[in-house]
Amino acid sequence: MVLQWRDKKTLTMLSTIHNAELVSVESRKSTTKQKPKVVVDYNRSMGGVDKSDQCLSYYPSTRNRQRKYYKKIFRHLLDQAVWNAFVLYKKNGGDLKHVAFRMKLIEILREEGRGLPSSKVPKSIENVTRLT
Repeated sequence: MVLQWRDKKTLTMLSTIHNAELVSVESRKSTTKQKPKVVVDYNRSMGGVDKSDQCLSYYPSTRNRQRKYYKKIFRHLLDQAVWNAFVLYKKNGGDLKHVAFRMKLIEILREEGRGLPSSKVPKSIENVTRLT
């Protein structure tokens, strides 16, 4: 079924499991409206995705002028992983806000990285041969 619905904006939806059934929905102003079931189901199930997109837009790590597409993809996946970790943290009873969680995560990762050996090999100063 293809459906075009107008509430504030025109919305076009395609569904293989819904029909043209209308459902009564109570709005914030305590008035009852008739909406298609496909729209009600979409709004009920996509709330978490919208919240995720909204919060990721507050702290964008991707640059608009990034030329390398793979860097943009990597940064987006990293942002999504941090968001997923935050959701799990909150689900387990954490009390930090998202920005505080990100800062704490950065501090922990920075401290963990200090103990790692450097990948650069130091040059030996004692065995220097001079040509002069």
